[in-house]
Amino acid sequence: MKKLLYLVAAACVLFASCEGYDDTALKNQIQGIEDRLTELEKTVAALNQDIAGVETLVDAMQKNVYVSRIVEGETGYTVYFTNGEQITIANGKDGAAGKDGVTVTVKLDEADGQYYWAVVKDGVTSFIEVDGKRLIVKGEKGNTPLMRVVMEGETGYWEVSYDNGETYERVKLADGTPVTTSGGAGGLFKAAYIDEETNTAVFEFLNGDTIEIELRSALYIKFKGEEQFESVAFDLGMTKSFEMEAEGVLKTVVTTPDEWKASYDKATAVLTVTAPSAEHASCADLKGEIALIYFGEENQSSVLSFNAYIGVFVTVADEYLSLSTGSAEHTFEVPYTTTDDAIEAVASAEWLTAVVEEGIVKITASKNVVADREGTVTLKADDNEVVITVKQTSGVALIEHGMRMDSPEVMWAKPISEIVAGATSIAAVGDDYLVVNAPNAAPVVLNALTGEKVGTIDLGVMAGANAHITADDAGNLVISSYQEADGFRIARMKGVEGTPEVFITRASADYGKDLSVVGDVYGASRITMMYSPWSTGTTGHLLYQTVDGVADSGYWSKIAAGSITVKLDNNNGDVIYRDMGQGAPYFMVGYSSNRFVWAENGTALAVQDTGAINSGAVCIDVEKFNNAYYLVSASDTYFTYSLNEPGIFIADVTSLAHFQAGVVPFYTGEGYQEWAVGAAGGETDVALHASSDGVYMYAYVLHPNGKIGCVRVDCLAE
Repeated sequence: MKKLLYLVAAACVLFASCEGYDDTALKNQIQGIEDRLTELEKTVAALNQDIAGVETLVDAMQKNVYVSRIVEGETGYTVYFTNGEQITIANGKDGAAGKDGVTVTVKLDEADGQYYWAVVKDGVTSFIEVDGKRLIVKGEKGNTPLMRVVMEGETGYWEVSYDNGETYERVKLADGTPVTTSGGAGGLFKAAYIDEETNTAVFEFLNGDTIEIELRSALYIKFKGEEQFESVAFDLGMTKSFEMEAEGVLKTVVTTPDEWKASYDKATAVLTVTAPSAEHASCADLKGEIALIYFGEENQSSVLSFNAYIGVFVTVADEYLSLSTGSAEHTFEVPYTTTDDAIEAVASAEWLTAVVEEGIVKITASKNVVADREGTVTLKADDNEVVITVKQTSGVALIEHGMRMDSPEVMWAKPISEIVAGATSIAAVGDDYLVVNAPNAAPVVLNALTGEKVGTIDLGVMAGANAHITADDAGNLVISSYQEADGFRIARMKGVEGTPEVFITRASADYGKDLSVVGDVYGASRITMMYSPWSTGTTGHLLYQTVDGVADSGYWSKIAAGSITVKLDNNNGDVIYRDMGQGAPYFMVGYSSNRFVWAENGTALAVQDTGAINSGAVCIDVEKFNNAYYLVSASDTYFTYSLNEPGIFIADVTSLAHFQAGVVPFYTGEGYQEWAVGAAGGETDVALHASSDGVYMYAYVLHPNGKIGCVRVDCLAE
C-alpha cells in the first residue's frame, strides 16, 4: 500500500511540473484508488468484527446460550444473548466476493456437530484446509485457530494463527490461491432477524447458509465489571465475596468441592465463598469447581462456574503494616506466615532495604539526613501482596515555613546557544530532568542537577507544532501548539519517555503561546492560558479542567479589578492557579503592567509591583515548599539594551497576608546580565520544583538570548 501511495505522489509531482497539462483524468484515477482503499478498509474492519461474532454465535450454541433480541442499526445488527453478552455484526447484504470469486463462510459438519471455516466458489461450499487440517470456528480452549483479515494494497487477505496470535499465515485454497476479499459492503452476514414462527434468531451468511439459535428471555448471572473470573485463589479459611449482575433469575443452586462453603444472595446479587479451614485441610479438596446453577422462566437454566484453589499467600499482622522510626539507621523485624518459602520483598525507595529470612523480613531504614520521608516494602507471594509502610522523621532541622532567604545558590548556568537555538520554554520533570523546548525542534532533556544533556524527546503527533512546553505536578509533560490553521492543540505525555497524545483542541489562534498547569493532567488538573497576541492590554485567559483525565470544553474568564485602582492589563503574560483546592486563588503577571495579581473567583484582591523599569514579567510558576507556596516570575525586554536590574521576582502566596508582604528579587548570581541580555521578545521562562526529600527547591530560568540555569534554595535551620 505504501508503494502505491508513493507512486501516486510521484505522478502528481511529475505532471504538475508540465505546463498546460490537464490532470483531470489523473486526479480521477487517484480519487478512485483512494475510494477503493477506503471501502476496503471498511470491509476489512467489518470482516474482523464478524469473525469474532461468528465465534460467539457458535460458542453460544455449544453452551446452550440463547438469543434474547436483535436490534438492527444503520450498518449492522446488535445481538443480545441470554447470558448478558452482546455482539455487533455487519450488514453485508451487498458484499462482494474476493478477487477470485471466493466468499468465506462457516459450514456445519453434521458428523461431529462442529462448525468449520469454509469457502464458496462457483456455488460450491467446501471446508478450508491448511496443512490438511480443517479450521474449527470454536473448539476447546487453546485449540481454536484465530482468523483475521489484513489489508495489503487493494486486497484483503485471510490469515490464520495456531499459536494464539503470535504468528499468522495466509489461508489458501487447495490450488495454493490465497483467500481474499476485494471490498463491497463488507462482513460475513447477509442478514440477521427473528423468525417468529419458529421462535428463533436467524443469521444468514452471504452464501445463504444460516445459523439458528433459539429465542428466549434474558437469563444470566455474571461477575460485576469487565473481569469474568476463570480461576480464583484462596488461603485456608479465607472468605471472598463477589458482586454479581443478574437478569431473569428465579432460583439458584451452588455446588462446591469438599469442605468448601458457598452461597448466593439473590436480593443483593452477592456470591460468598469460604475455603476450607486449616483444621480441615487434610480431608478437604484443595482445588475444584464452584458452580452457580441458576434457573429462569420457560425451563431455562444455565451455570456460572470458576475454579477455586488453595493458593500461596503471605500474611502479616496488622500491627506491622505501618512502621515509624527516627532519623538514625534502624532495622525492623517483621514476622510473616506463608505456605511457601518463595517470598519476594520489594522496597520502593533507595533508603529502604528488605531481606527475607525464614518467617521474618528484616527492613532497614538508612540514616536520614533530609526531611521526613515515607516509603513502602511490598511482600509478594504467588497469589497476593502485602504492603508495609515505613515512615522516618527528619534527620535535619528545618525552619517552620518556606525557604531560607539567604540560601539561594547557583548550581549551573549555560549559554542557551550550547543547548538549542530559539528556545522559548522549559519544564521541570521530577527531581531528574529539565526539558528545554524550541518550536519546530525536538525538545532537549537535561540533567536537572548538572545541566548536562541527556537526550531529546520524540514529539510524535506534536512534532513541528511545539510552541510551548511545561510540566504538571505529577511529572507529566504538557505541550501546546500556537496559531495553527485550525487554532491550537494541547497534548500530554507521561514523563520524558511517554508518547504525546492530543487531549484538547480549540478553534482559536489567540492562545497556546504560553500555558501553565497544576495538578495531574491524567487525573484532576487546571490548565490556564493567557491571551497571547500583543494588544492594548487584557486580563482574559482560558481555563481547562480535567477530571479523571478527561478535559472539559474550556472556560474563558477575565479578571475584574474590584477595588483595585491600579492598572491590571497585561500583554504576553501568564496565569496559574496555586493548587487544586476548591476556590483556590490564581495569579497573573504580564509585560505591560509588570505586576503580580492575586485573584479569586474572577476578581482581583491584591497586586504587587516588581519595581522593574526596563523589563516586564512574561512567565509564571508556583510550587509548594516546606509548608509554603511560592510564586515566581521572570522578566525580559522587547528593547535592544541589556538588562541591568533583577530579572526574577518571587512572592510567598501561602495566604493573602503573605502575598501582601511584598515581592522580592530572586538571586541568580553575580550580574543578571550574564543570564539575560536584551530583546528576548517575551520568550523568557521559569520553572520551580521542590525536591522529593523536602529540603531543596530549584528555580530554573531560561532567557533565550542569554543563559539557562538553575538556582537552589533550602529550608535548613542551620
